[in-house]
Amino acid sequence: MKIPVKIKPREKKTLIAGGLVILAIMAYELFVWYGEFKNTLTEYSDANRMKLEKQFDKISGKDILAKKLESAGAQLKQIETGLITGDTPPVAAAEIQKALNEMAESLSIEIKSERALTPVEAGAYISIPVEIGFVAPTSKLKSMLYRIRTSQSLFVVSDLNVRVINITKPIDSYTTMVVSGFIKKPSDAGQQKTDDKTKKTAAKTGADSVS
Repeated sequence: MKIPVKIKPREKKTLIAGGLVILAIMAYELFVWYGEFKNTLTEYSDANRMKLEKQFDKISGKDILAKKLESAGAQLKQIETGLITGDTPPVAAAEIQKALNEMAESLSIEIKSERALTPVEAGAYISIPVEIGFVAPTSKLKSMLYRIRTSQSLFVVSDLNVRVINITKPIDSYTTMVVSGFIKKPSDAGQQKTDDKTKKTAAKTGADSVS
């Protein structure tokens, strides 16, 4: 089909040039749009990647924290195997004194004095301090301290005083030390039960005295 309008060569060149300019503009717009789209896609991809990395870090952090808690729990259980089995401070103090006497006896050390001191709360535990005094040469004192430190029970020497008996012959020395063991602090229910038992015992004793 032929166009009825006759186009002069000069007008034809103008139309072709105009068409090329329009195509160039369209190509440029398409190029700009593609560039913006690519940048947007890249930013979106980076944002998702960072979000996934943060989530992965959180998950990894939780796993590490869980492992640390598990390890700490295992260590705590291991430490608690060294707690004194007595459920009250007087009973625990008696057990500590018995253990110290056995250690001293095995080293041929005679304990001259011993006494239970005031218990001290230590978080979820109660520290039961016991003071002992004895005369021993330095070698046996060293062995006594070693046995206390390596005992299956969790003992801590919280105070140590050494006094030489004879300055001219500093062989024997009088030693006083405070050794602390630990028991678990009773729960509120257990404490109430113990208090009730104590009250009943006191009431029974009072009734017997009256009768």
